[in-house]
Amino acid sequence: MSSLKVIAASAVLVMSSSAFADIRVSSNANGAWVTVTENGQPAPNAEVTVANVPQSRGTFKTDETGRVFIPLTLHNSRSVKYKAKTESGKESSRFAFHSTNK
Repeated sequence: MSSLKVIAASAVLVMSSSAFADIRVSSNANGAWVTVTENGQPAPNAEVTVANVPQSRGTFKTDETGRVFIPLTLHNSRSVKYKAKTESGKESSRFAFHSTNK
């Protein structure tokens, strides 16, 4: 009976995590490419913000492939927090480390 509980709990976790938006970040010398997906599919028109870099204020919207380029001016290596909100209202956040030594 306990193995059935473990399987059921695992299934609930997998299903609940797939219902959220997901953020992937690819660092580049002048900023970052951010990809937002929802239920495994690209999330067009998702609003992406940078929470802890004052120089990168504003909201950026993803294109039809769920991607957006966010320019970053960093004077030292640091972790940057990205937040995304899809058109359906699902939210996600992620930290990504950006190095100034490229």
